[in-house]
Amino acid sequence: MNTARLVTASLDDRFSLSRLPDDLIVQSEGMNSARRQQWLAGRALLAEAIFTFTGCEMLPAMQISPQGKPSFVDPSFPYFSLSHSKNCLQLVLCAAGETGCDVEQMRPRPRYLDIAQAAFSDTEFQWLLGQASPQTAFWQLWCLREAWLKQQGGSVWQMDRIRLDPAAGKFTTQPDTDSRLWCGVRGAVMTAVAVPEGVMAPEEYGFDVGSGLLISQTQRVWAQFDIAR
Repeated sequence: MNTARLVTASLDDRFSLSRLPDDLIVQSEGMNSARRQQWLAGRALLAEAIFTFTGCEMLPAMQISPQGKPSFVDPSFPYFSLSHSKNCLQLVLCAAGETGCDVEQMRPRPRYLDIAQAAFSDTEFQWLLGQASPQTAFWQLWCLREAWLKQQGGSVWQMDRIRLDPAAGKFTTQPDTDSRLWCGVRGAVMTAVAVPEGVMAPEEYGFDVGSGLLISQTQRVWAQFDIAR
C-alpha cells in the first residue's frame, strides 16, 4: 500500500480516552501534567486513527525497539510516528514500512544561522542563504532531518548521517536507506515525513473536536526528496 496518512490535532483537544487500555492510563499517572497531557493525547489520537482506518476499537498492544521507537506488536497494523511542537500534534501512519514525522511551529531563532552552519552541510547552508526566507529554509532542512532520523530510530545527535541537496530534491544517507522525504507548510507549521521509497505524499486529515472524528483536509503543496542514486 503506497500511501501514508497524516493526522493533525492540538494538544488542547479534548480526546476521549475510552480507546486506551487501562494499563496505559495507569502508566501515565506518574508523569508531570504537561508530559501526561502530551503522552495521552498522542496515544488517544493514534487510537482514533487506528479505529477510523482499520475498525479496531481499542489501541492495539505496542512494543518499543532497542532504539526507543514504538510500533504495534501485530504487524498487520501500520507503522506510525508522532510529533508535536507547542500545541500542534501530528501523527503519520504508513502500512508500507517504517515512517517518521517531524512538526515545527516556525518561530524566530536569533542564532539560527550559527546552528545551520554547525549542523548542515555547506551545500545546504549556501542554499539556505540564497532563499527569500532563510529562517523558513532552516526549518525545512531541520524537519527533514528529524523526520528521517525518527524513521530510522535515530536521535538529533546523528544529524550528520543525512545530507540534503534541496535545489535538486535529493539526499544521501549513511548508511544507505530506501527512504523518500516529503516536506510542506500549512500556516506557520512546517511538517516533514519520511516514508519508504515509492510512497506518495500523505493524505491529510484533521481531528474534529466536536465529533471526535478524523476529517479529510485539503492537501498542502508538498516538496518531494528522493535518494540520490
